[in-house]
Amino acid sequence: MSRIILACVLAGILGVPAKADETVKWRHVHHLTGFQTQQVGDADGHTLNLFRLPGIAFFPDGSIGTTLVIGTSDVTSGVGATINGYYTVNFADGSALWFKYTGTTKPPTAKGTAIVIGGKGRYAGAKGEGTFEGASTSGPDAFQYIDNVINIKK
Repeated sequence: MSRIILACVLAGILGVPAKADETVKWRHVHHLTGFQTQQVGDADGHTLNLFRLPGIAFFPDGSIGTTLVIGTSDVTSGVGATINGYYTVNFADGSALWFKYTGTTKPPTAKGTAIVIGGKGRYAGAKGEGTFEGASTSGPDAFQYIDNVINIKK
């Protein structure tokens, strides 16, 4: 009987998701500075794109940092796009977080998930995951804001 109770207790403890060591929230605002596109040809308006989006990160405590997004999108006009890539958030103290992201966008909205792939400074060895959601304009002068919530495990 005690083995059954012990097994139930262990199952309950191990079944609880691990808590994040830190939850990092910020809004980054970025602007399109590099863009390459290739028509796929299988349907009107189907393109593959490569883009570069430098920006500024705004944190709830009033501090700021810089961001850089490098990504790709697979777009079909009128349908939306899948987006994938990498981004970096640089903090004022010299620390940084590096992410891999995937998501969808249909202007003016974008949303998806991000996985922490590393960091430096106070985020050295960081792992974790989170979500992003935001809005954008389209065209050659496009800009975007993205709200991020990332749970960091050290």
